[in-house]
Amino acid sequence: MGRICFSLKRVSKEYAAFMVGTRSKSAVELRLDECDFSDDDIRFILDGPRVAEVIATCHVSLPSQVEEAAKKLTTAILAGADWVDIPMDFPENSRNWLRNLAMNRGTRVILSYHNNSGTDPLPRLVATAEQARREGADIIKIVTTARSEEDIRTVLSLYDKFDPKRTVAFAMGEAGVDSRFLAFAKGAPLLFVSPTGGGATAPGQPCYFDLLHESAVRIQGEAPLPASKSFAQRAILLAALASGTTKLYGVTLCRDVEAAIGVARSLFAEVSLEGTTLTVKGRQNILRDGLKVRDNTLFVGESGLLARLCIPLAGLSRDDIVITGEKTLLGRKLDDHRAALRKLGLKLTFTDRNYLPVTVGGHLKPGAVAVSGDKGSQMISGMLLALSQCGGESTVMIKDVTSEPYIKLTTYIASFFGLSGYDCPELADPMEEQGGFRTWYIEPGQKITPVLGLEVERDWSAAAMLLVAGTLAGEITIRNADIMSRQSDAIIFNLLRQNNADIVNDSEKHTVTARKSIICPFCYDINDAPDLFAPLFLMACFAGGESLISGIRRLRNKESDRAATFAREFRKLGVRSSVSGDEMTIYGRENRRLKGAECSSHGDHRLAMALTVASLFADGPVTIDDTACIDKSFPGFLELFERLKKK
Repeated sequence: MGRICFSLKRVSKEYAAFMVGTRSKSAVELRLDECDFSDDDIRFILDGPRVAEVIATCHVSLPSQVEEAAKKLTTAILAGADWVDIPMDFPENSRNWLRNLAMNRGTRVILSYHNNSGTDPLPRLVATAEQARREGADIIKIVTTARSEEDIRTVLSLYDKFDPKRTVAFAMGEAGVDSRFLAFAKGAPLLFVSPTGGGATAPGQPCYFDLLHESAVRIQGEAPLPASKSFAQRAILLAALASGTTKLYGVTLCRDVEAAIGVARSLFAEVSLEGTTLTVKGRQNILRDGLKVRDNTLFVGESGLLARLCIPLAGLSRDDIVITGEKTLLGRKLDDHRAALRKLGLKLTFTDRNYLPVTVGGHLKPGAVAVSGDKGSQMISGMLLALSQCGGESTVMIKDVTSEPYIKLTTYIASFFGLSGYDCPELADPMEEQGGFRTWYIEPGQKITPVLGLEVERDWSAAAMLLVAGTLAGEITIRNADIMSRQSDAIIFNLLRQNNADIVNDSEKHTVTARKSIICPFCYDINDAPDLFAPLFLMACFAGGESLISGIRRLRNKESDRAATFAREFRKLGVRSSVSGDEMTIYGRENRRLKGAECSSHGDHRLAMALTVASLFADGPVTIDDTACIDKSFPGFLELFERLKKK
């Protein structure tokens, strides 16, 4: 029986070492011509734990490249490669040197011939194979390019003339795809595949996903994305702060967006929704009248973002403003940057220690304040918006900035509403390094103007969960998600790609597709994207080794103490994790089966979604006490999930 051989190109030495150390009963081909490996990198890969047989290959297209290729193959042989692939078009002295060195070091030899433009006549292929056998090849490899069925028959006929167990003969190109599998069925010792669809080392090469049994694909289809609640909440609030009519397109409702609409109405805005178009008619003139608030109260639902944006903005009113919320938000501290707000003239009076409701008194005044970024970015975003309405210049200096993409998202959306001095290209870079601080300059007295029309981006937090579900369990396609988005969670696309997941962005079709992949352990700091913890934790459960997520202190004040609740609930399913300071280690296992269990979401929408995806891998039912909390960010998720599941 032959082996699957994973052919690697453009991968890191760590990923190559991971594949070599985990692909038992398989082979791994190091395409040294396609990977930028130094000699030390080659030794690093081959000196580590190995369960796969390693084939060192280095093709050339020009005679001048032979010397360098021979050096790389020599390094691989001396480092202990199991096989070396020596091209037949190398000069005879180079072939002899490499073959003799391989024999002395116990490395077996593949002598290979490739025709990248067509298929030679059979007599010529036979003569080439005969020469390889005479030169002592352990495996003869003959690869041509198919233009017709006749080309395939020509190449495969070599199995009638040579020992199939020592012969690899197939045709490249789309026309030759089937020849690879037919050769394997005839007894070829190797079937070359790429780990991902975009990682093929030759035309027509199949990938890992192509070899999966249909039972391994548990979830499949196209998943529509909700609008970004983070984007929508900011845009709705700014529209309500303007004087005039703003139209927001592509809005989908969730509880946090509904809370933002409620805040807009409390700011005397008229709000209507027709289909997915939200019309907001703002009636504020803050520069003249201050902020007007109905009944001097803002109800922010369960949205921590809304609460933190509204607290500094409430300081623009000439009256004391009460900000209140509900559910898990009432148990989350909201005293971020209290000292800075006090310096800017505000007085916060909490009903119960540092929890909502809070009364915002005093009046916001311009000035310079320093804040610590490790307390989060949401209140800072609120300060930047509010200070633009003051009568003098202001600066906000951030020490140890975290969640910077969220601040940039705020200023990006604000620019549509006429606010400048944040991210405008005609100005100097608003963020400068000054003694470890990042300084934002805010111009005074800016008028917030309505926007004729603004498209709300699709939600990358939702996309991250769906793409990871596809990476773990099947094939998921999402549409109209801009990988260049300023949403911090859009980084999931690059993270999955860097982790060699099978993920493809089709810019013409405006789709991103993630398919079941080999999951490599990873380390990632979530300080700038704390909402990625949920999908990353889920992915780490099925990685082939230990993964590390740092920055978890950011999770203690979410809908739940998220790191703790994830560890507790997934422990019920059989997943081990440990916490040390600001870091969590998840002990992953490829192809792991989870246990059925009765779980709690702790009112946390992201935990509820992660447990739902995890249920695909459980031997028994996974019940979740509260899934209604998912409506906070992704209404319809459960129905979508059931539709995507393969019956």
